[in-house]
Amino acid sequence: MFTESDIKSIFALFPPQTSADFVPRLSLASSGNGFVTLQFVQANFRSRVMRETERILLSEFANDLDISTTLVQQLVQSHPGLCLLSADQESIIPTSERDIVLEKLSKLLSSGLHAKADLVASYDVCSKSLDDLLTNMEQEIINIDEFLCTKSYENEISANIKSKVRQALDEMQIVTVSPEDLSGNPPAWFISRILEELLQSEDLASKITIEKDSTRVTCTPKQLVESRRHATIESLKSGELPCLDLKSFGKEYSKLVPAYDDAVSFFEKIDEADIVDTFAVSKPWVAQIEHSCIRILEQEGCTLDVAQVIGSHLPPSIRDRIVAQIKDSIIAAFAERPQEQRIIRVGPLILTEARRECALEELAGYTKADAETQWQALRNDPTRTEDIKFSRERIRERIPSNGLVQRLLTDEKPVERMLDEHFWQAIAALEATNEADFAAYWTDRVIARFQTYQAGLSHVGDEKLRQQLAELLAAYVHQDLVPDTIAKARAQGLVLSRKTRKNLTRLSSILDAAKTMDVPSMTTALEKFAKKQGIAAPEEASLAKAKQGMMDDMLRRLQKQKASDGPVLFLMLVIVLFAKRHDGVVYATGKFAPKLLKQLKGSMSEEQYQTVEKWKEAAKTSSLTAEDRADMVKMAEE
Repeated sequence: MFTESDIKSIFALFPPQTSADFVPRLSLASSGNGFVTLQFVQANFRSRVMRETERILLSEFANDLDISTTLVQQLVQSHPGLCLLSADQESIIPTSERDIVLEKLSKLLSSGLHAKADLVASYDVCSKSLDDLLTNMEQEIINIDEFLCTKSYENEISANIKSKVRQALDEMQIVTVSPEDLSGNPPAWFISRILEELLQSEDLASKITIEKDSTRVTCTPKQLVESRRHATIESLKSGELPCLDLKSFGKEYSKLVPAYDDAVSFFEKIDEADIVDTFAVSKPWVAQIEHSCIRILEQEGCTLDVAQVIGSHLPPSIRDRIVAQIKDSIIAAFAERPQEQRIIRVGPLILTEARRECALEELAGYTKADAETQWQALRNDPTRTEDIKFSRERIRERIPSNGLVQRLLTDEKPVERMLDEHFWQAIAALEATNEADFAAYWTDRVIARFQTYQAGLSHVGDEKLRQQLAELLAAYVHQDLVPDTIAKARAQGLVLSRKTRKNLTRLSSILDAAKTMDVPSMTTALEKFAKKQGIAAPEEASLAKAKQGMMDDMLRRLQKQKASDGPVLFLMLVIVLFAKRHDGVVYATGKFAPKLLKQLKGSMSEEQYQTVEKWKEAAKTSSLTAEDRADMVKMAEE
C-alpha cells in the first residue's frame, strides 16, 4: 500500500495539467487529505459568485473548498464575465455587483473622461479586473495615458470642438474652448489633443493657430491675425495708435518678426514711426499732440503741462523724452513771435513769457507782503530776538493752491535770488522810513537839546561855574538824556532798522563803559553816532525852534508850580531870564541858581535884580506869596 506521503510525492512528479484558462484540472487539497478536481471547484465557484450579493473573502472561499487562495484568484481572473477581484485582491466581487459596476462605468465613460486610478479607487476593483470588465463592454473604450472614455464621448467632444473651430473661421473671430464649455468638463490637455488631431485630419493647420494653457485652448484664425497685424501697423502710421511695444509685437506676430531685432528693423523702415527704446512711436500722433498743445496755448490759456495732455497714452519709460521733444517743437514754433508770446519752460510746464512775468510780479507781491508781515511783527514786539530774514518757504506758503506756476518758479535759483532782492528792498524801504522817524526824534530829543545846552553854557562868564555846569550837563546827557531817549525810541517802535539797532548798541556800549564823560567826549560820541546813522546836524531854525520848545516847557512848569516848590520856581525863572538874554539854554540844578543870577546882574536893571534877589531869599524860606509867584511868572513871560 502507498502511504499518504508516497501519494503526494507521486503527484508532484506528474506534469502540470491545466485547462484552457490555465487553471489546474487536479489540485491537492489545502488540508493535504485528498485531491480536488477542476470540475468540482468551478461548479462551486460559479454557483457561489452568482448567488452571493456581498463580496466574498478569498480566504473564506478557499477554506470552504479546501483549496489555496492562489487557485481562487486564478478562478476569478478566468471568469471576468462572472466576477471581479477587489483592489487589494483579497475579496471577490460577485456577479450582481459586477453587473452594477459595468452599468455605471458604461454611463460614466460615455459622458466624460476619467482617470483609471480614480475608477479603481471609486469601485474598489483591481486594475486587471477593471481591464477585463472594460473589454467586455459593448462600447469601444479609449485609453489615453490611463485616462478612459468611450469612443462615442470622444467623437462628441471632437464634433463640438470642430463646430467651434468652424465658427471661428466663418465669423473671423477668436474662439476660446474651456472645459466648462464641453460636456463632462474634459481637461484642457484632452481638448488640445483633439484639436491637434482635427487640424491634421481636416487640413486646418494652415488656417488657424492654437494657444493653450492649463485651463483653456484658444483658436485664432490666421487670417484674423494677419488682419489685426495690418490694422495695428496702419493705426500706428495714421496716428490713431500712439506707440507700439516692439517686444510684445514680436511675440504676438512671431511669424512676421521672429526676433526682437527683426521687429526693430521692420519698423525702422516705416517713415511714420520713430524707434524709442523698445517702442515704435507714431510721428503723426506726436504731431497731433503738438498741434493740440499749440491750440491750447493760443486759445485756452498761456500755461500747459504737456505730460497731462499725453496722459497715459505713452509708457512711463519713454514719456519724458517724448514730452521734451514736443516741448522743443512748440518752443521752436513760437520762436518768431513777439517776446511776450514766446514759450519757455518752467518745471514740467511750458508757458508764455507774459505769463511768467505775471507770475513773477505775483511772487514779488507775496515777497513784499511777507517783508511787511515780519516788519509788523518786529514793530509789535521790538524786543524779539528773531531776526528778519528772507525765507523761500514763507513765500511758498502765501501762494494759493492753484498757483502751480509760481510754486515752480520759486524752485529756480535765479528767481529765488530775485525774490531775495525784492524782500530786502521792501525791508530797506521800511527801514528808511523808520530811520527817518528815529532821526527826527533823536534830533529833537538829543542833538538839538544838547547843542542848545552847549550854546547856553558858552555864555556863562564865570569859568569855575561854567566848568561845574559842564560837568552837570555831561552827566545829565550821559546818564539820563541819552539812555532815556533810547528807551523811549524803542518803546515807540523807532529802533527797528538793523542799522539803528547796530549803531545804538555801539553807542550804549560806549556810554556804559565810561563811568563819567565830559562835554567834549560826549559831543564826540554823539557826533560819531549821528554820522554812522546818517543824521544831519540841525539847522539854525531847528535849534531856535528847539530852544523855544524848551522855554515853553519851563514857562508851563512855572505856571503850574505850587507854593511849596519855591526853589524850583526860582531856578526856572533864572534859567528863563538867562535864556532870554543869551543863545541857548543853561542846564542847571537849584544850587546853581544864585550863581546864575549873578551872571545876569549886568543885563538887568537894579530894580529887577533886587526883586529877583528878594524872591531868592523867600524861596529859600518857602515864604513866597501868591503875588510873588505871579510876578515871577510875569517877569519870565516878558
